[in-house]
Formats: sequence, C-alpha cells, structure tokens
Amino acid sequence: MKTMEESRLTVAAEERFRHLAEQWFLSEPAFFAVYCTHKLVMNPNICCAVRTGKGRIEYNPDMIGSLSDNALEETVGIEMIRLFLKHPYERRPEHCSGSRMLAASDMAIWSNYRFSYCVIDSPDSAGLPEGQSYEWYLAHLPANAHEEPDESSTDSGQGESMTGTETADASANGHDASPGGISEESADTPAGEISEESSDASSGGISEESAEDRTALWEEDSAMSEMINDIVRNIKDWGSLAGSMAEQIVASSRSRIDYRKILNSFRASIISTKRCLTRMRPSRRYGFQQMGSKFDFTTGLLIAVDTSGSISSGMLEYFFGVINRFFKYGIKTIDVIQFDWELHGDAVTLEKAVAKMDVSGRGGTSFQPAIDYAAKHGKEYDGLIFLTDGYAPEPVLPKHFPLKIAWVCEDRHSYEQHHEWMRKFGRVCYMELK
Repeated sequence: MKTMEESRLTVAAEERFRHLAEQWFLSEPAFFAVYCTHKLVMNPNICCAVRTGKGRIEYNPDMIGSLSDNALEETVGIEMIRLFLKHPYERRPEHCSGSRMLAASDMAIWSNYRFSYCVIDSPDSAGLPEGQSYEWYLAHLPANAHEEPDESSTDSGQGESMTGTETADASANGHDASPGGISEESADTPAGEISEESSDASSGGISEESAEDRTALWEEDSAMSEMINDIVRNIKDWGSLAGSMAEQIVASSRSRIDYRKILNSFRASIISTKRCLTRMRPSRRYGFQQMGSKFDFTTGLLIAVDTSGSISSGMLEYFFGVINRFFKYGIKTIDVIQFDWELHGDAVTLEKAVAKMDVSGRGGTSFQPAIDYAAKHGKEYDGLIFLTDGYAPEPVLPKHFPLKIAWVCEDRHSYEQHHEWMRKFGRVCYMELK
C-alpha cells in the first residue's frame, strides 16, 4: 500500500502534469498533441524523472517533486521531441547499449534545439559534428565514448553529460544533482547562468544500468510511429520549437524506403526455396484435401561487405545487428566476405565478423570477385546481400546464378545513384546511416 507521503507526491505530480498540459494546449499545440497520444503512468521504481515508450509517459513522483516548473516543462519537452522523432519506436539496433542509444538521441535533439534548464549530450562531447540524424550518431559514436568513466576521467571533465532526466548515478558519484540532469542550486536558473561548479555537478557520467533503465521502453512499434506521423502531418503551429527542429520532425514523417520490409521479404523469398509439400501436414486453407508445406531450415546467407569506401566500424556493427535480427530464424549459416577490387581473406561467420572484423582493402571497387565467389560456393548459400556505396561497374552474373541478391546501400544518395542498375539483379534498399 502507498504511504501518505507517496500518495501526496503522486497527487502533486499529477496536478503539475495537468497544469502543464493546460499550458501546452494554449502555447505549445505540437507538444500537447503528442502528449495526448500517450498514457501518463506513475512508476516510483525508475531512476529518472520521466521516460517514454510503449505508449506511456512514465514518471517518478519523488523526482518530479524536486524539479522547478520550468525544469519540469523542459524535461518533459525533451521526451516529446524524442517521440516526434520516433526514437523510442523506430530503428532500435540489436545489441546496441542503452547509453549509446541515449547519447545518439540526445545529440540529434541538441543539434536542433537549445535547452535552458537541462543538460543533454552534445555532439562535440564526442568530437562529432552538429546537425546529423539519430542513426548517424549511432553509427559514428566511438565504441567506448559513453561508458561510465573512471575516477581519472571524471576528474578531467570527460564522460557523458547528463540528459534531461538523469539523477541516480550522479548522486551515487557524489554529485549533488536533482532528477532532471539539473543541479539542486540551479534548478530555477537558466543554463546560461549556471556556475562552473553547478555545471560540473550536472555532467557526471551515466552508468550503463541507468541508461538501460531510461531506454527500457524503447522498442519498434510501427502503429505508434504511424500515429505520430499523422499528428505531424496535421500540425500547423509548432509553438516554440525552432524551425530547424520542426523541419527535421516533418522530414522524419515522410515516407521512405523501409529497409526492414525489403530484408524481411528477401528472407521470406530465400526460405521459400526450401519449401516442401507434404501429406503429413494439412493445408491451412483446404485441410487434408490439399498438401501442406514444411520447410527444411538449412538455408545459408552470404554477406559481401564493400571495404573500398568509408564504411565505418560503427556502420558495420549496426548493419550486422539488423541482419542478425531479421535472419535469426530460419537461416542456418550467415557468412561474411570482404572485397574491394578483390576478395580479402576467407569467409567468416557473422558472430566472429562482429567481434573481430578488421576492415581490409580501401582500394578500387569491383563486385565481380564477390559474385564469382558466390557462384563457386552456390551450393552452400541461398542468398547474397551486398553492403556497399555502389560506386563500381555493374557485375556480370554467370548463367543460372544460384543465389538471390539484395543490395543494401549505405545512404540515400548512393541508393539514388545506383538503384536503377541494382534492380536488374535483385532487391535494393538503403540504411540512412550516413
């Protein structure tokens, strides 16, 4: 049962959220519209003031109570912008840490909006440029850029800045910070007036456990994404949102090539080659009057990575995570080869490629060596996926080439340059990572 103090804090927090919604109805119609699509849920067990995802806005009433009205509005506003950009609902890479996702999301927001009361990760904290997308920052963040710093790195001012709702780990490390990424003494002071001492208190390291807690509700949800897109398309007044941020939100709602659907359909097509008719299993539609189907899941997949261009290790990690997610079921083996104008090394399994793959090559580009290798080992595989920038002559496929092909371009520009000829050989999509 709730104690009287917990009940009092919950009622007070609900009243403040109600007042904020009424205020946004008049002054921030964009924030109000997306706020109304989510259910407000009290959760005293989270280690942040507010988090979003799964159709909910969860809040910790105790931490909400320590925020000023201005700080609360900004903290919730950060989450509304995340929802507008659909970071909690789209493109979650498999095996990507919570701290990395949180940092990439913060940087995409920071580049287009400036906050006065909350401190969030800036791109220059990781030596990256402003104005890039969430996926771009995910692909280019250094692998260890947002791990919890040790004592020496904390003393030297390194490490991740706290985002809009972080507190627990700052307190544990000796920082006197409130639950919004805001120091106690500066909760009512705009960021431009925060002293050097209080600014340091707001920018302690975030542990992986805390970051995982704050991104725990993030999961792919196409229904929520489409609902938010509908809201975006109907908004006429963006309130205090900067024009650059509004443009980014509108751009994120426009239709684009969905690489997930392309890869899913490609997977279905190569698995279907193993379909066998059987009388032992009835047809779903016609029962025992017709033969049913069974699948012999011995399917093999070959991935050819173009190492001639500027494909970074972060992009490779993201790409392999996507492949793992879509081809986990029904694919017996996934092997990886590298090529530029020739093959580099032998084929390795995907797990080893993710863990140990050193990019070789960086020379000119030819797809022909990879095509020839696939043709020679055609009995071992059923599908071939290229990850490439596309800048190479069209390959020549031998007669009766045994494998189905999918081309994954590294960005929209390379897709637009090469998709016409790539479609002659198979499916084409792009990842929007660069």
